[in-house]
Amino acid sequence: MAQEPTSYGKMMNDKGQEIEFYEHPVYGDEAEVICVCHELELADFSTFFETDDMEAEHGEYQPSFVNGKLHIGNYEA
Repeated sequence: MAQEPTSYGKMMNDKGQEIEFYEHPVYGDEAEVICVCHELELADFSTFFETDDMEAEHGEYQPSFVNGKLHIGNYEA
């Protein structure tokens, strides 16, 4: 966060976690989107290069942090 990455926006997941999406501060859109939960002080790469699927209404690829690890839908990222 010290490098002030660009935020793509925020969403609230089904677990009540606010997830903020960030562009990589050095590699920009050439790197995977970073998911951050400020409340839990956790961040990880999403395996996605855009936020559309993660924010979709169907929730199949919704990001959440479970036991300190990022999950995309039902799968660990």
